[in-house]
Amino acid sequence: MKGQTVERISIRWLPDPAFEDTRTIALNVGGYFIDLRSTKEKPTIQWSHAGELIVLNEEPFTCRWTHIIDSLGFTDPDEASFTKLPNGDELEVGETKCPHKNDAMTPYEEVWRDVTSHANPEEPSWIIRSREGNTFIGRVGNISQANSLGPNGFSARREDFSRESGQWEATFEGGHATTIPRVAEVLKEMKQKSSWSIGDSVTIQGIEFSIIALEDN
Repeated sequence: MKGQTVERISIRWLPDPAFEDTRTIALNVGGYFIDLRSTKEKPTIQWSHAGELIVLNEEPFTCRWTHIIDSLGFTDPDEASFTKLPNGDELEVGETKCPHKNDAMTPYEEVWRDVTSHANPEEPSWIIRSREGNTFIGRVGNISQANSLGPNGFSARREDFSRESGQWEATFEGGHATTIPRVAEVLKEMKQKSSWSIGDSVTIQGIEFSIIALEDN
C-alpha cells in the first residue's frame, strides 16, 4: 500500500451519535500501520497500536489489522470495510470492543480523511521496527509516529514537520517517549545511504531497527 496518512473525523458506537474526542492519525505504508489516538483534553494515549495491514477484499474494500503491540493489550485482529463518501472521506464499518460499554463487542462507524502531505515528496514513506519487535517508528510525508511497548509500559510520540521552521516538532508524547528515537535521528541515519530496501538494518541511539515497509511517493 502506498504511503498514506489518514485522520479520523468521527467515531460512532451504534446506535449512539457520532463524536470525536481525540486526535487520531494512522500511518499506512506497505503492509504495516502505526495508529495513535491521543485525547484532546489533557492529552494522553487513549489507544495506540501497530501491526500488519492486510487487504482482504477490493470490493467492498476490506482490511484486517493485527496488533503486534497495543496499549490496551488487545491481541485479536480487527476487520472492517470501507466505502467512499461524497466528499471524498472514507466510512469504515466494523465491530470491535467498546471501552465505553465494558469492552462489549459493538458495531461502529468511523469517518477517515486522507491528510497526506509532502514537504519533500522525493523522500520515501517508511516504517521501521526494532529487532526486539517492540518499537515501531514511521514517517509519511509531514507526519511521523512511534509506538513502543517496554518494561515501563506503553509509549508513543507524534511529530509534525513545520514548513515554517523546517524542523520536526513533537506534537504529542505519552508514556516514556524520550526512550524512542526522534524521527530527525532516523532520517539522519537513512541519509547515509543513497537507497534503502525492505529488510535493511539501521541503528539509531544504539538500537537496531529493520525496515519493514518502504514506499516511494
